[in-house]
Order: sequence, then structure tokens, then C-alpha cells
Amino acid sequence: MKVVRNEAYIRRRATIGNWAFPIGYIILILGLVTSLLYPQLALIPVLAFFVGFGLTQIGIYYIHRFVRPDRPEAALTQALKGLDDRYVLYHYMLPAAHVLIGPDGVRTFVVKWQRGEIRCRNDRWSQPMGPLRRFLRWMAQDTLGNPTREAQLEAEALRRYFARHLDRGEIPIQPVIVFTHPEARLDVEGCSIPVVHGRKLKEWLRKEARQGTLPRDLQEALWRILPAPDSEG
Repeated sequence: MKVVRNEAYIRRRATIGNWAFPIGYIILILGLVTSLLYPQLALIPVLAFFVGFGLTQIGIYYIHRFVRPDRPEAALTQALKGLDDRYVLYHYMLPAAHVLIGPDGVRTFVVKWQRGEIRCRNDRWSQPMGPLRRFLRWMAQDTLGNPTREAQLEAEALRRYFARHLDRGEIPIQPVIVFTHPEARLDVEGCSIPVVHGRKLKEWLRKEARQGTLPRDLQEALWRILPAPDSEG
């Protein structure tokens, strides 16, 4: 498999995460110290709280997605490692964050790293947990959100991109939701989009590849508008 990454995009956001979190944390501490030593300066701790909290949340957001060893781009690449060179995986190069293009079609991936039990009933997602744990996950920006909606929006964005740049027929796009944490336990019924654990992703793709191939003329049209793959994964 060939991998094409937007290295500048990843590097910029990793830098933001690495700086925003500690700076925000320092501002929070300074605000607390000010409130203890100079109680008459009541406005400064309040401002420090909002600025510091905002920066730490920005930092956590980018650290999760662009710094951690199990960040979405790295985890997905590892999960797909071993596919043959007919496949090209694009990270942050197209309107959808993660796109796999191969002889059997185009797929977009929404990557989730949540652990524990994850339920989906007819596109309604939840994670059973107590209120304290739910609050802590919210603080750590580890909430599940609505993966179905995210996947639909990303696939639609890529579909519009192809419609603007291709003069051929419509390219079929299959969105996929992937959970990469080793401790994720999926309980899915009635999801309109395929949901796969990362450790089973290659096996699932190989089964799906037997369902059909992308016509040769559409493949050639795609390669003319897509960034050239120049690295192996």
C-alpha cells in the first residue's frame, strides 16, 4: 500500500497542540496564584481561567489527533499495512481526512479511538458510563459524538470534490467507521454505515473487494486529479 500524507498540515497542528496545552496550563496556575495572593485583582483570575481553559482544550484536541502515537492517521495506516500497491491511502490531502483508493473503489474513514463498550442502535450512538466518567471524558475531549453523521458529511464532501473535478460518471464512495483502540468493544445493530474494528479492517476490506471493481476509465480519471503517491506504507 502506498501512503500520501499532508506532512505540513500534520506538523502545524502537532505544534499547536504541543504549545497550546502547556501554555494554557501555566495560565491556569498563574490565575490561581493571583487569586490567592492578590484577591483584590478579581478580574485577572477569571480571565486567566477562560483563556487557560480554552488553550488547554485546543491543545488536547490537537494532541489527540496529531501527536499521540495512536493518532487516527498512524492507527489507520497500521491497520491497513500489508495491502498491495494497487491501494493508495491519503491522509489530510482531500476534503475527507482519510481516503483509501483502490481497484475496488473509494472509501473514506472516520477513525475513533474510544475504549470500552460502544453501542449503536439504528445510527444512535452511546457509551454506557457514570456521570463522573462522562464529565472526565468531556474534559479530555474523548467523547464519541455521532460517527454516522461524521462519516456521511466526509463522504459527501469528497463526492462534491469529485463532481467538480471529474468530467466522468459519478464515483461511488463508501464511508467506513473504524475503531482503533484495542479495548474497544463494539455492539452495533442497524448502523447505515459499516463499522469495523481496526484489527479486522484488512479482512473486511478483502471481503468487500470481491463485490466488484471500479471501472478502469474511472480509475484513470481519478489518478489524473489526485496527488501522486510517492511513499510506501
